[in-house]
Amino acid sequence: MSIEELFDKVENVLLSIAEGVEGVEEVSVSEPSLERGFKSPRVFIWIRDGEMRDVTIGGRRMHSWRFEYVIDAVSGDPRIAYEQVKRIMWRIYSEIMNDRSLGGLVKDARPIGFERIEAPSGKAYGHRIYLLVEVLVEA
Repeated sequence: MSIEELFDKVENVLLSIAEGVEGVEEVSVSEPSLERGFKSPRVFIWIRDGEMRDVTIGGRRMHSWRFEYVIDAVSGDPRIAYEQVKRIMWRIYSEIMNDRSLGGLVKDARPIGFERIEAPSGKAYGHRIYLLVEVLVEA
């Protein structure tokens, strides 16, 4: 399997974890489509950054990829939006921690941090959490 194919498989596994969270209205890789309107709550995932380095044992390369889940929820009640993004974040966290090899695909996957921002508007109140997941791959 090429490194690009492996990357796509890892990305798809992370995507399927978000798709398995009950109550999420939209899940996509990269930004959701604006043509379909805003669905809440929603999750999208993308690569944040990464590194590659040669490992001397066996000439294998070690990759560290950091993916970012973006979890959005909007409601007229700020508490509802906040509770939704927290619930989704902790479900994704738990799924990754329950199988840190992502089904044997990687050496290790682990959530390493999160950040919450808020986005009030005139009619609704939104919360967004960025959940950063580091994935270690040997190729």
